[in-house]
Amino acid sequence: MELIFFYSWFHNGGSPHGMMPSPGIWRFVGRISFWTLVGSVVLSAFGKGRWKLLIPAWAAAYLFVGYLIFMLEMD
Repeated sequence: MELIFFYSWFHNGGSPHGMMPSPGIWRFVGRISFWTLVGSVVLSAFGKGRWKLLIPAWAAAYLFVGYLIFMLEMD
């Protein structure tokens, strides 16, 4: 979902240098994606066993991918 958001954002003139995405569905969907990430990390604290380690690892990878896309776009 994040890759689709970034594709649409860059296609419509978005930039990591402070410009927000164009008005439309992606502003709404971006908030849902963010709060899903936060909720998943918070709820994983109540899990049992090794599975509760996978959600924070997924969240870290998710944030890393977003950062990496910004870095690649700047080149």
